[in-house]
Amino acid sequence: MSKTALVTGASSGIGRGVAINLAAQGWHVLAHGRREIELRETLAQIRKAGGTGDFFTAEMGDMEAVAALADWALSQDRLDALVHCAAKFTYGEVSTERFDDWDQSIDQVLRATIRLTAHVLPAIRESEGAFVYVCGPTSWLGWKNHAIHCALRHAQAGFAKALFEDVRESGVRVTLVHPGFVNTPSVNDSGKDRSRMIQLTDISKMIVTAISLPNTTCVTELTLRPQRSPYL
Repeated sequence: MSKTALVTGASSGIGRGVAINLAAQGWHVLAHGRREIELRETLAQIRKAGGTGDFFTAEMGDMEAVAALADWALSQDRLDALVHCAAKFTYGEVSTERFDDWDQSIDQVLRATIRLTAHVLPAIRESEGAFVYVCGPTSWLGWKNHAIHCALRHAQAGFAKALFEDVRESGVRVTLVHPGFVNTPSVNDSGKDRSRMIQLTDISKMIVTAISLPNTTCVTELTLRPQRSPYL
């Protein structure tokens, strides 16, 4: 029976790259995203890679939608991995005028991570599977005008690190992935050379390798940086 992975944020970027790479390795892929048209394109590429899959649309900031996403994933015969790529980016100064944006970010980045993990944990524990959280350098650095984003990524990383200690004796792996500039549509390429960025095939291969290792070992953190600076 094929292993099954739930990949959030699979409508584009890293999530789509991981979904396609997993499919090429024989995994059944459950692709999540917000945009159905883009998810259908991901599914077409999954099938082109020789794999199988399905998709589900859900807003990460809606906890009922997160629960419905989990129920859908748990209705499969098995669940072996959660690769969590979906996130909201927030930028700006600390100000009382930004409370609504911050609350939305807390839901989409942190609360969704914690709740989706809790929902699917029993199934992944049963399969001795894996969790992957795509995070980034804002999980340990403080960047100007990124106070809330940094706070959320710090919290997300702390959650993942503690989760590993909770589940490691059950054979469940937990991996944090910290990419530098990745050649995705969401990256601002002003003053940068996309050919020098990390390519989707590169980061996808690393993530799939991490969750495909025997569970006698765990890659707890992966930091990827462009070999050559993409700045012009």
